[in-house]
Amino acid sequence: MKKPSVTSILLAGVGGQGIVTSSDVLAEACFRSGFSVKKSEVHGMAQRGGSVLAQVRFSPTGEVFSPLIPQGQVDLLIGFELLETLRQLDWLCPSGKVITDDMRIEPLTVAAGEGRYPSDPAQQIRRRAPLLLVPGAEIARRAGDARTRGVAVLGAASPSLPFQLSAWEQALAFVLPAKAVECNLIAFRLGREFAEAQAPAASAKRPPRRRQRSGPQ
Repeated sequence: MKKPSVTSILLAGVGGQGIVTSSDVLAEACFRSGFSVKKSEVHGMAQRGGSVLAQVRFSPTGEVFSPLIPQGQVDLLIGFELLETLRQLDWLCPSGKVITDDMRIEPLTVAAGEGRYPSDPAQQIRRRAPLLLVPGAEIARRAGDARTRGVAVLGAASPSLPFQLSAWEQALAFVLPAKAVECNLIAFRLGREFAEAQAPAASAKRPPRRRQRSGPQ
């Protein structure tokens, strides 16, 4: 059985979206909040827009023995592209939730005419788990730099995690190049404000999910 003191987060997207950097910021925010933390990354064909996953696990008690999350034990799925988010839903625990950018990037198979992009991936996600859909492009535009889109999504996820805003800001300043910190801080705060404004809708009753067997921590 999964120990409740350990929180497991899966970040999913494609190469070039800054998934690893976002996981570094998340792990640093964990550390600066006094939590024990471990992380791991799985890279697909990242240079060609392939899948990239990062796993972050943290605990206030120091009982994180592995950076790898057993399937069915993800508490929070943070997505940076809709189809990649949809593909990872089986990793969620029964009480897990999803926060994802509304970005769509066609995979190579779709671009080559060998597959089809789902017509409404967000609706498919909503059928299986609570979803907060983040307008990443709009938030990044308001922040003044399209490259801050991933940090805007991280900001939207931040109210769901037990870290003070100061820990997030320190983590961003530590991980990012100095010249990029200011605009990313703006994007992070705008993403956080968006999520906080959506909180009443996000608290709506979740759809039923089948029970899944859990492996050892």
